[in-house]
Formats: sequence, C-alpha cells, structure tokens
Amino acid sequence: MNSPQKHAHMGRITQATRVATSGMEPRRARIIIVLLAICTALQMSSYGMIFPLFARKIGDFGDGVEVLATSVMAYSLAGVIAAPLMGSLADRFGRRPFILGSFAVFTAAFTGYYLAATSWVFIIVRGLAGALTAGLGPATMGLVADIAPEDERARWIGVIGGGTSAGFIVGPVVGGFLYDKWGYGPPFLASIGMALLTLLIAFFAIPETHTKEKRRRETLTQKRAARLTPETGTAVSFIASLPHPLLAFGTLLFINLSMIFAWFFIDPQLPFYAFDELGWSTAQLGAAISFYGWATLIGSLTLSQSSDRLGRKPILVIGLILHSAQYVGLMLTNVYWVIIAAFIVAGLGEALVNPALSAAYLEITPKEHRARAMGIKGAIGSLGSLLAPALVVIVVGTISPQTVFLISAALILATALLVFIALRLPGRTAAARDLTWEVSQERILAAQTALHNVALSAVTARKLRSAT
Repeated sequence: MNSPQKHAHMGRITQATRVATSGMEPRRARIIIVLLAICTALQMSSYGMIFPLFARKIGDFGDGVEVLATSVMAYSLAGVIAAPLMGSLADRFGRRPFILGSFAVFTAAFTGYYLAATSWVFIIVRGLAGALTAGLGPATMGLVADIAPEDERARWIGVIGGGTSAGFIVGPVVGGFLYDKWGYGPPFLASIGMALLTLLIAFFAIPETHTKEKRRRETLTQKRAARLTPETGTAVSFIASLPHPLLAFGTLLFINLSMIFAWFFIDPQLPFYAFDELGWSTAQLGAAISFYGWATLIGSLTLSQSSDRLGRKPILVIGLILHSAQYVGLMLTNVYWVIIAAFIVAGLGEALVNPALSAAYLEITPKEHRARAMGIKGAIGSLGSLLAPALVVIVVGTISPQTVFLISAALILATALLVFIALRLPGRTAAARDLTWEVSQERILAAQTALHNVALSAVTARKLRSAT
C-alpha cells in the first residue's frame, strides 16, 4: 500500500495498491514441506528394509502366499475403517498429532514384526498398524493443502511423493543385503532405529499448519451455512462436504482403487514368484524395488508439476499407461534387466499420476474438509488393498502368476481408458471458490451495510464542509 493521504472533509484515507493475503510465508512453507518429505523418506526407508523380509519370515513359520495375503488384508481392513475417521479428526484437531502418532506407531509395529513368533501374531500386529497409521496420508495431504500455493500443489505433493520413493531406493537394497549376510536381526534393528529417528525429527521440525484459529473460522463458516439453509439435513450436509462434481470425485476414487488393487493383487505373489520361480535373492528383489523407487523419485522431482501446466486429465491418462509397464513386464519375460526396465517405466508413471490425482482431489474439495476427503481417498485405497489379497486367497493355486500380472495390467489400462472418456474436472477458479460464502445472505447484508455506511459518511462529511 502507498503512504496515507489526508483529506480535510473525509479524514485519513489510505489508497490500496495491492491486496494483502494472510497465510504462511512462502519460504517457511517450502521448508516445512521439504522437512516432511525427509521424514517420509526416512520412514519409508525403515519400512523398505523389512518389506522384502515379510515373505521370508512367513515362510519360516511354514506358511505361504495365503498368510502373507491375509496379513495385507488385516492391514487394509483396519485402514478402510479408520481412514475416514482419522481424516475428519485431522480436520478437527489439526495435522501434527496424526503425523507424529503415525510415526510412533510405525516404530512400535516394526518392533512387533521382529518379535512376532507366529503368523497370527504377525497378522495382528499388521492389523493394528493399519488402523493406527491411517491418519498419516490425510494429515500429510492436508498439511500440503494448508500451506502450498494452489498453482503449485502438484509440485509440492510430488516432493512428498519423492520422499516416499527415496525410501524405497535405499531401504530394500540395504535390508536385502543385511538379511543375506546376517539374517533377520540387523535389518529389523536398523529399521526400528530409523523409525525412531523419523519420529524425533518430525517432533522438532513439523509444526501445526491447521491452527486452532483456522479451525475456529471454518467451524463458524459451517455453522453460518447451516443457519442460512436450515432445511438441509445431515445427509445433505455430508454430501455438500464431499468434493464436487461427484462424478469427477467418483472417477478419481476409482483411479485410486484400481492402482492400489492392481499392486496388492500381485504383492503377495511377487516375492514367492521372484524367489521360487525366477531364482532371485532377497537383495535382487530389493534392488528391483529400489530401481522403481529411483524412477519414482526422479519423476516426482522433475515431472510432478506437469499437471499444473498441462492439466490433470492428460497427465493421469499418460501416467496410468506408463504405470502398467511393471505388470506387462512381469507377465511377458523372466529376464531380470528387462523386468527392471519395466519397473523404471512404471515408476515414472506413478510419479505422474500421484501428484495429479491428489491435486485434483484438493481442487474440488471445500477447504474445511480436505483431510476428510483425503481420508475417504485413503479408505478407498485400503479397500483395494483389502479386496485384492482376498481375491488372491481365493484364486491362489488355480491361476498362474502370469495370469495374476495380466489381470493387474488390464485393470490399469482400462482405468486409463475410463479417465480419457469420463473424467470431467472443473476449471481451477471454479473449483477453488467457496460456494457457501458466495450464496450467503449474510454476505449480501454485510455488503449492503458497508455501502450504506460509506454513503452516510460521505453525506455527513459534505454537510460538515458546507457548514464550515
């Protein structure tokens, strides 16, 4: 704003030359998101160290694909139930408690995996972990939405995704190497230590971005809307809180469902297929996952802003087509380096899809319900990771691994076709508007009152000037 000017008849007037907006300073926002990405990278590294060992541990208990699939189902069922609730609670109480709580639960869960003496104990621990960490995704995406500029959301979501991918670069290779040399102890202990380090860094580095003041304002906005439309019931209010248009929301949910389903359909089969039929070592499986992580990391850092520039829909279609490469590669060949190349292409596809998908969710969601929407997204993803291993348990032994890979590939390609035909997203400006405020009768009344006061002040000033 420029310097104030004095007018004898109007008092002190300041001319506005720009609009000042509230919010976090951009540099600090970037630092917080980068720190959260580092925490995500450490957490995923700790998980990646032990992920390839789950099949080994269950095999040592004398069990196989069915039990590994059951443990995935336990984790996913708990997530389906807990994720929407956790998302709503993150909108109500803030992001930080759920981020810190999830990192603490991961530390405890990794300890439980290491100490589990039977398959049933392993399954129970995994189920508890699924329920108690379901708030991490909604809270993380809610944090990014709180502080990232709207036209850079996909970029910063990509940074968080890059942190996830970075974890799968280091973790599986190191974990597989340590297991092949010294057994379970070193990789599990290293994993637990890194998980604890992640919790400590997050505790000191990640602030609350959905502050009490913001939550209070959003609560008042919702109460005002409820007073102005008293005829709306609870069901209508819930529907109004969902992302709109609902067809676009449903299409985005299906993308999430299909990607998760496709991966978890091959997840219980892949390690046993790699160890028993392809003859891979644990380190080789870890390296394959690491190459996928490298591709996703590089893609997240270099391609995540593509949908900010080119639009969400075309990037989603291209990303899904590329993502299908891993399933096609596993289906068509048993040559290690060809499969690795397919994993790299698929990782680049995921780097395109995930930022565009999350940004599309956030753009069509009322800001006071963002974490809830991401919780619904997480629940649908958990539903996919529940249904897929359940189907594996039913069909294991009756279809070949190649057929499993074919089903996943066909699902991803069919989803790309659905997005191309059916997805209709509103323009960014329309999606960002607060429709409740736009139709508010209180806003109309406030504007009328303000104009009336301005006119009254001008008339009074003229009378005073005439009198003098």
